This record gives sequence, structure tokens and C-alpha cells, in this order.
Amino acid sequence: MGRKYLALFRSAWMLSLEYRAEGVVWMMTNLMSIIMLVVWLSISHGGPVGGFSSGDFVAYYMVGLIVRQVTGVWASWGLSDDIREGALSPQLVRPIHPIHRHVAANWAEHVMRLTMLLPIVAVVLIITPDARLYLTPISIAAFMLSLLGAWLVSFLSDYAIGILSFWTSQATAFTQAMQGLKVVFSGILAPLQMFPAAMQGALNWLPFRYMLAFCNEILLGQTRDERLLFGLAVQWAWVLFFFILVRILWKLGARSYGAVGA
Repeated sequence: MGRKYLALFRSAWMLSLEYRAEGVVWMMTNLMSIIMLVVWLSISHGGPVGGFSSGDFVAYYMVGLIVRQVTGVWASWGLSDDIREGALSPQLVRPIHPIHRHVAANWAEHVMRLTMLLPIVAVVLIITPDARLYLTPISIAAFMLSLLGAWLVSFLSDYAIGILSFWTSQATAFTQAMQGLKVVFSGILAPLQMFPAAMQGALNWLPFRYMLAFCNEILLGQTRDERLLFGLAVQWAWVLFFFILVRILWKLGARSYGAVGA
């Protein structure tokens, strides 16, 4: 299996190199985070807002840029096209599940984008003295685990939406709706601490927080001890939920699939 993944990753990596400019364009879609950072910096100029100083906002959005690159997914679009156009047919007779091709392509893109983004984020954090990160062996390990969980929640939920194309030609509408909810409730626009207390309580149980904000909070030292363990438990419960959902939907959808090979 390792050699198969290596071959898939190598193929996806070469393809991503051919479309380097497209990768840069997609990275530019993260300008929303930069715009929101400027907005919050202007608001916090007179003092902390919601417990966030200017340096905290810089650290939050810089870490958020990295998390967004890692958790960015688009498998539902490709899967939807494959199902509607019949390109899925030859993939079904291969000795590897089609999901692995999407995983390899996703990570090849991530590696390329992170090589360009990480130096920029590092420079910004260095030249911003007040932008402090909570870096301990435990927080770093928890962050890496939460980052993997964030990607799995994002990818599996997106893939589940793509599988709906077995029954509807408008699955991408669900993708757009999911992306809209993610932008608002995952912490991309604003830290979740800025939301009303009742809404924060609800977001602790919904999957959106665990796609971005939870990772940020760990590196900023805002989530520790019992809250950290609770967050990891909820996040990985969502991973398990979407994993089971994908398996069930795929089995049901593959039975009804009748397209001719493209």
C-alpha cells in the first residue's frame, strides 16, 4: 500500500508542479484571512478585544493560514465530475479505492503550497514581537494531532458530499453551503471567542470548530489540560462519524452507479 501511495503522490506532485500558478492563485483566496486580520488589528489598536491583543490576532491568523492550507479540500468537485461523466468506471476496477487518488492529490497540493507559505508566516511572526505562540512538547504534539484531525474532518465531510452525486447532479451546491458554514463557524472570519457565549457552547459540539479554530487555540495556549482532552475527543469523534458515513454512502452509491466509462 505504501508503494501505491508513493506512486499516486509522485503523479499528483508532478501535476501540481505543472500548475504552480494555479496553486498560487488558490493561495490568494486566503486573502480573506489577511483582510480580517487588518480589521481586527484596527479594532484592537486601543486595547485588547475579547482577550485578544494585537499580537494575539497576528498569531491567530498566521497559524490559521497554515491550518487553512492543510485543511483545504476539493475532493467533492472532482468526485462529482467523475460520477456524472463516467470517469469513475475505470477507477472502480483498479486494485485501490478511488478515495486514495484524491488523498494523494490533496496532499501533493498541500506540500507545494506550504513550502511557499511557511517562510512568509515565520517572517511575520518573527517581526511581530507581541505575536507569541505557546510552544511546549505537549502543545506541539497536540497541535499536530489536531491538525491531522482537522484535515480528516474536512476531507471526509467533503468526500461524503461528493458521494451524493450518485443520486443528484447538484452535490456541489451542498459543497458550497458547507464551505459557507465553515468560513463563518470554524474561526476563519473571527476567533470563536468573539461569538456570544451560547453560540460558543454549541460550536464546541459541532464539527466546524475542529476544522480550524481548535488548532489555533492550542498553539496560542488558549486550550489546555481538560479542555484540550475534551476538544481532541470531540474532534476525533467527528472523524469517526464522517469515516463511517463515507463508507455507508459509498456502498449504497456504488450499487446504484451505472455510468459508462469516459
